[in-house]
Amino acid sequence: MLRRLSLGLLVSAISVAFLPAIAQEDSVDYPKLYVTGAAGANNPTTRTNTGKAGTFEEYTNPGASAELGLGVDFDGLRIEATYAVDASQLRGYTNVRGIDFDYISGGEVRKQSAFISGYWDLLRKKSWTPYLGAGIGYSNLDVRSFSDPGLSYNAFNRSLWGYQLKAGMSIDISPGSKLFAEGIYRATSRFDTNDGFDDWSDASGRSWGGQLVGRVSL
Repeated sequence: MLRRLSLGLLVSAISVAFLPAIAQEDSVDYPKLYVTGAAGANNPTTRTNTGKAGTFEEYTNPGASAELGLGVDFDGLRIEATYAVDASQLRGYTNVRGIDFDYISGGEVRKQSAFISGYWDLLRKKSWTPYLGAGIGYSNLDVRSFSDPGLSYNAFNRSLWGYQLKAGMSIDISPGSKLFAEGIYRATSRFDTNDGFDDWSDASGRSWGGQLVGRVSL
């Protein structure tokens, strides 16, 4: 009986002695470097544009989005550097007199962005983790020439400030990989254009969207 008790105490003492070492070994896992990739859809908002002739609203069809980058996980706080693309196409507009027109050709829109983003993982000790994120960076907005039934309009390209806000959920797939589903709001600074007829002050290029994201630790 005493021998069994002594053996039990010895095993317990060894276990306690190794606890700091185990904790230290776990802490070495952070920070973790990882690669991330995403694909999804975006839905640009209506833009209100103003000039000497008045104000008109412009509409854009939903499109596709993709994002690729590197990140560092600090055990609950993550920093990512990513390249993102949002592609869509102009649909039509309501002119300064309130008349609706559809574009009949062109109008392809491509917004390419480079973001530095921070994320906060909530409930990170579970296999599923909700998170919030925000990022800022550079956006290049490229719009190809387009036309309605009576007129043709100039293409334009603008370098702008860009930012994004995200909220989502991650699920552990394996010890080194995760799958995410996220909602995104992206926007740019305002910009000026000339469509070949008038100068316009254009609203920010804004969109809502969603993505499926994969992440693999390096």
